[in-house]
Amino acid sequence: MYETVFGRERSADWFRWKFRENPFVDHVPIIVASDDGTPIGFRSFFAQELRAGDAVVPAFQPCDTMVHPDHRKRGLFDRMNERAIDRYTDGRPSCFFNFPNERSKRGNRKHGWHEIGTVPAYYRPQNPAGVLERVATDRQHAAESHSRAGETGVAGTVADGMQDVVVATHRLGDRLFVDAESALEIERATPPPADTLATVYRRSIPDAIHTNRTGAFYRWRFDNPSQTYTSYVARRDGEPVAALVVSSAADHVRLVETLPRTLETESTALEALLVAALDDFADRSYVEAFGETLPTPLRFRFYPDTRAPLSTLLRPTSRTLFARNLTDGIDIESSSAASWTFSRLELDTT
Repeated sequence: MYETVFGRERSADWFRWKFRENPFVDHVPIIVASDDGTPIGFRSFFAQELRAGDAVVPAFQPCDTMVHPDHRKRGLFDRMNERAIDRYTDGRPSCFFNFPNERSKRGNRKHGWHEIGTVPAYYRPQNPAGVLERVATDRQHAAESHSRAGETGVAGTVADGMQDVVVATHRLGDRLFVDAESALEIERATPPPADTLATVYRRSIPDAIHTNRTGAFYRWRFDNPSQTYTSYVARRDGEPVAALVVSSAADHVRLVETLPRTLETESTALEALLVAALDDFADRSYVEAFGETLPTPLRFRFYPDTRAPLSTLLRPTSRTLFARNLTDGIDIESSSAASWTFSRLELDTT
């Protein structure tokens, strides 16, 4: 069903990790719609803990909602939503929050979700080669008198040269902005050290609403079988004071976590970690971050998709935060986007 609806493959191990092995729920939180015993729709929930100050409550993030194409326009989304609200009201969890796509927004509003605000993603372009290669390919198809090998060689040479210039410029700019602290030691690790990350998190816990970080949370979160994570930990006099975690793909890299979550308390250390990670992944076409992950995004040429120029090219509709209270606890319905602090770990898939 997932491959049919979303056009992406996911293994059985991924579903087991995400729903069955989740340590914050005692059952598989999926509402199933069926027709004569055949599953035709799913409303799934990603369990975690939300924290605001000293208050910690269980929360579910609706995700991976699917209705088979042959059974759409029958009200299944609404009925699964109603069933979920009936099941979870006045019990665990305390609330729902999510980032619905355009097709799901109307249904969420209908069932009591409140639109909170849009959370920006940030992008740092690093490699113009891909654009040049696409242009060169178009020209190769149009110019029958030229050999494919000849065209690709010229375009590849120019693109490689431009990439070298961009990489060198980025590296120079990055290092100029970093205040090198001789007392810092940087450690790289794959997978990330869960207990060390939890220790850094506890050094400075923000008052803003966010996912509660514990050793158990990090161990489970970074056990995602579809991703590989690398951590960068800064130590001062042997003590961990800041951390950054990335996941990489063939053409890009994502900054998925930075610690402490009160970024300003260790901005120098975080910037040193960022430069180390950017240097390691200088060959990627772009770097992506989400929410409050960088102390000074523009300083390192990360541009938000909520402002020009990226806002004219990218529509951040899937990152509009919606929330619904279910019980007394943290009142997230009346919150604003500014009262939350996000990294990619708050999203259901990283």
